[in-house]
Amino acid sequence: MTAGPFFDLIQSLGDLQSTRYAELASSCIIVYDHLITLDREIDLIWMSPWSTGKVLFILNRYYTLTSVLINNYGLFGSHLTNSICSHFYPWQGWTGLIACILAEAILQMRIYALYYLNKRLLVVMVTLFVACMASSAYVMGSVLSNIDAIAVNFSGWHVCLPLNVSSHFYAFWIPILFFETFLCILAIYRGFQTFKTDGSLFQSGRRLVGILIRDSVMYFIVMCATYLTNLLVWVLARQTLLEIPIGFSVAFSCVLANRVVLNVRHINRENSTEHRRVSRIRIESNHTRDAVYRVQANSRLNEIEMACLRSLRAPNV
Repeated sequence: MTAGPFFDLIQSLGDLQSTRYAELASSCIIVYDHLITLDREIDLIWMSPWSTGKVLFILNRYYTLTSVLINNYGLFGSHLTNSICSHFYPWQGWTGLIACILAEAILQMRIYALYYLNKRLLVVMVTLFVACMASSAYVMGSVLSNIDAIAVNFSGWHVCLPLNVSSHFYAFWIPILFFETFLCILAIYRGFQTFKTDGSLFQSGRRLVGILIRDSVMYFIVMCATYLTNLLVWVLARQTLLEIPIGFSVAFSCVLANRVVLNVRHINRENSTEHRRVSRIRIESNHTRDAVYRVQANSRLNEIEMACLRSLRAPNV
């Protein structure tokens, strides 16, 4: 064996090892976030009525978690065969696209809420969303139909090695990146509109809008950077390095979209609790004023009646 092919083999094995570690690291992000937010999920999601947002949250959270566990088996399994490897890459590709679609659906709902349920904006977003996802799906399908994969056993180390990967696969990321940029512009524009208006940001309604804008802008900035990184890697890097950033795009979209939902529901619950508290204080205050008016209009009260009257006073806010 000449030095050239041997060097290429060693380099490819090193790249595949880096891919395995990258997938494991991105999976740890999802599992760790799942564990530290499980209490909030039970309280804010499972204890709430069923809605579209709740269904999307559960699908985004558990479908993605399941897919990354299967992906790790495909990269770390010790009983890989050519048949398993040939099914692994289509599975990885399509599940990644579905995870992206779920996260984008959640963020579109938040943008729709930021613009006060503007129907025209909804039509534009959904139309552009369908067009972009269909374009990415077409690229994915055309590339995966030509990919071959084999199981490689190198000194007891089993890996799946992709073959015949198209050099134009990078086009998959262009529609997704375009749509993310569009949503990011919408969120930033809505933020400027909100902060230019009068009033305190920490009023209940404005605080909720502020949280929505903050989380949405953070999501879009992180995801735009992630998708751009994927695009550049797929254009410039070696074929054996193409999978390294994919796991992080799935992990970030899953985690950040879930955090948007949890944060909004948490603030909404705080606002509802505060609203009920203020309403109760106002009712108690009205009762107190009515009682004082009756005292002034009628006669003197005894000590027991005065004690009852004092108990009606509103607590300090």
